[in-house]
Parts: sequence; structure tokens; C-alpha cells
Amino acid sequence: MNRALRSNATPIVISMVLLALTGCGSSSATPSPSPSGFKTVSFPNGSVQFSIPEAYSHRTEPDGTIAITPSDEIGITLRLNLHNLPDAVAEEFLQSQAKDKGLQLTRIGGKATFSENGTRSEGGRNFEMTFWQIGFGDCLVVMSAEVDKKHRDDQTVKECFIGVPKIIESFQKY
Repeated sequence: MNRALRSNATPIVISMVLLALTGCGSSSATPSPSPSGFKTVSFPNGSVQFSIPEAYSHRTEPDGTIAITPSDEIGITLRLNLHNLPDAVAEEFLQSQAKDKGLQLTRIGGKATFSENGTRSEGGRNFEMTFWQIGFGDCLVVMSAEVDKKHRDDQTVKECFIGVPKIIESFQKY
């Protein structure tokens, strides 16, 4: 390598090493590919990905929220938001939140999580809501499921809820 190229590249290499050592940048772990029948979705505001069934559609909303629907006949919509924390305190934060709310913190695939339920109405429609908070390392994911009450017994809705633990398990930082 010529001397000019080496002297220009050295500060870049040193900066990359320092960023990796201080926690900025990507995780050292290589993300696993999605299993057969699933596709990978990545958050736009961080280095976290997860897997959803191939048949599901998804879009990223202007605020960075990822909205997922299992079919065109929308009976359920999952919305996911990623919050990057300054330190690896997501699990401790969730433990405190769960305790304050009298809820049980559980573990799915190495992630701490708990869920809550609620309802809302809009435009004459009634919705059942389920909220999950999922924490791992310095990442907190808030996921909600909005179910039109008219569709709560639809097979698509039931299958989507059955698949939520697999989605939670698939979260990984890269």
C-alpha cells in the first residue's frame, strides 16, 4: 500500500475501532437469516431486525413505526417501534415497569417482555388492543396489536397472535 493511502486510511481504521469499543455502531454478532417461510424486516432508526411470515405485508410509517398486516382483509395490525437506549438497561427498565403495573415479566428467546390489554374506539369502530414491551441489551421495542372487535374471532387474527412469540424471539441487533 502506498504511503499516502496508508496515512489517510489510518485515522478511519482507528475511528472504527474506537466506535466498536465504545458501543457505537453495529453489534459484533452476525444476525441469523430468517427461517424458511419468513422474511426479514429491519427498523429504519437502528440496527435491529426481526422475522415475519412471508405472507405478511409491512410498511414503514413516516415516524419509523413498522406496521404489519397478515392479509388484505385487515382484522389485525401489528405496529412496532424501536427505542435505542443509551446503555444496556432495557431489561432492568422493563422489570421496573412490570413491577409498577403488577405484571409478570417473562423471557422469550433471551428477550424480557410483558404485555397489557386495552380498548379504543374511533369512527364508530371498536378495537381491542394488546401492547408488548420487549427489551434486550440497549434496545426497547414497543409492539401493539390493534384488532377490530368484529374480526377478533377470525382465523387470521388468531394465527397472528399465536405467531407473536416467534416474532419476539427473532429480534436481534446487528
